[in-house]
Amino acid sequence: LYLFARFGKQTDFSPPLHVISVSNRDIEQTFQYFQPASQPEPQRVSNRIRWCFRGFSLSSLNMEPSRYRGYFAVFLLLFGAAYGEQEQLEQVVREPLRCERIDGAQGRLANEDEWRFLGGRAGDRLLLCDCQDSQRSRRRNRELGREDYDHEQQLQSQQQPAFILPAFESTTVATDIVVANCHQLLVPTGTFRALRAGFLPRTVRFVDIDQLTVESFAFETSGAPTGAGMINNVRDRHPVLGPIALRFERCQLEELPANVFHGAALRSVQFVGTTVGIIRSLAVGIRLNQFRIADSVIGRFGRHSFKRAQMEQLQLHNVTMLDAWPSQAWQGLIVSESMRITNSTFLQTVHPAAIMESTTDDLIIEHNVFNQSIADEAFQLAVKTRIWLIGNVFGQLSSNLFRGVVISNETAWNAQPNILLERNLIETFTVSSGDARNFLVIPRNFSLNVQGFRIAQLATCENTNISSSNVWPEVFFLRPFAVTNREDPESYVSVEEFRQEEGCDAGGPDLVLVIVLATLLGVTLLGGGIVGWLCYRHHRKRQRMILLEQKLVQPTPRTYRETQILLKLETVGTLKTDF
Repeated sequence: LYLFARFGKQTDFSPPLHVISVSNRDIEQTFQYFQPASQPEPQRVSNRIRWCFRGFSLSSLNMEPSRYRGYFAVFLLLFGAAYGEQEQLEQVVREPLRCERIDGAQGRLANEDEWRFLGGRAGDRLLLCDCQDSQRSRRRNRELGREDYDHEQQLQSQQQPAFILPAFESTTVATDIVVANCHQLLVPTGTFRALRAGFLPRTVRFVDIDQLTVESFAFETSGAPTGAGMINNVRDRHPVLGPIALRFERCQLEELPANVFHGAALRSVQFVGTTVGIIRSLAVGIRLNQFRIADSVIGRFGRHSFKRAQMEQLQLHNVTMLDAWPSQAWQGLIVSESMRITNSTFLQTVHPAAIMESTTDDLIIEHNVFNQSIADEAFQLAVKTRIWLIGNVFGQLSSNLFRGVVISNETAWNAQPNILLERNLIETFTVSSGDARNFLVIPRNFSLNVQGFRIAQLATCENTNISSSNVWPEVFFLRPFAVTNREDPESYVSVEEFRQEEGCDAGGPDLVLVIVLATLLGVTLLGGGIVGWLCYRHHRKRQRMILLEQKLVQPTPRTYRETQILLKLETVGTLKTDF
């Protein structure tokens, strides 16, 4: 219908029919009106439609153009769509990618922008594997307008076949290898295995690849320093590393498989502007100088993804992690210098023991956003120098965060690593059930330095009753009846200021004293009452005894002789003298 509306007003049709000159853009716009969600890719159908236009013309069929051209266009569209649907079920055939040798002299003669894109310098021997023949496409970019060029690049990427990077031969000599501008690319096992040890490249770059698939042992080389002593000697501060700096720029990887870097002579691995679906278990298990992920998206880490990995620097910068950080994801990781996580966003929970049985000199977590909670003892590692948490936003944080942190065995006996908490915002702060007044569980032999620690919970005398009074000036809670939002520092009040204003400290000790004094007074009064009652009973008893004595008949005073005579009278009877 689109072709009919576009060419229906044409009256001059000279054989062969000029519909054959329809551009790619016309075909793609036409296909948008006929393609259901389940149809194949547009470029396949457009190729079939163009083939149909190439083989037929209204003149060869002796048809009247003005009468049949609309039906003929619709027929060709439906035929192309049906043929494309059948083609979608065909197996993907990968074509071998061809590489071109570019020397430094050629680079100086070529365009300056092209040579800067390739990263070349004078005297370099660069091996360029470009799926779109980048030199011609960039020259065409200068000739075409920007809009036409973008549309042309989009059509080329859609029509581009799937490529496979063939194994490099042992005679390959290049200082830099660049693989760029691919829609689908497979890097199979053993691609770099044949490279000789003395002729390994300085850099290997993958640039602008929409669907990059890397197999296990893909970067294995015969010249890799994989001796047992070199890998297992953890205390070696300056190990012998490979010369290759591997870099992924603006690529999309569904996964990073296990042992993908095993046996590779790598010095560093960098992901820049790249999307990685999952980093599988044992994906990174070699010794490196630096492992860096910047401006990228990571789906999730697999368990033991960095097990047995040894490196000097591990950096995550401006990374968005979509799934939860599972337990034991970074287990057995040895970082001799610094472990940095900066300007990143974690959308899901960080589980307990996310970093486990690992060691590092410095753990720096700076300017990150943790939307969900960080579980208790999420970081279980040995630290030598310092732990810095600066400018982070936590959805939920526990007082047991550092409970699993220990001091490194390499630390001096009198050293005291520092834990710095500066300008952090916590939505919900939970304390351990054992001691509600404990602020943070600090590991043994560590010092704590707190600056601008904000907790987005309403300040009360109960939750501000922190045992560590030295951190009161730097711990802030939401001010009651604050009129600004919680991101504004004016909405917060320090623990020290709040407790002074509300009289939390004044009411606490005096109340205890009053209770103690009242208890003592009560005991005294009770004791006095009991003693008084006992005294009163004793006095009454004595009075009764006196009255009883007064009522008794007093005996007549007699001598001892008179008493004997009376006793005998009572026992014997009447005396003779009585007569």
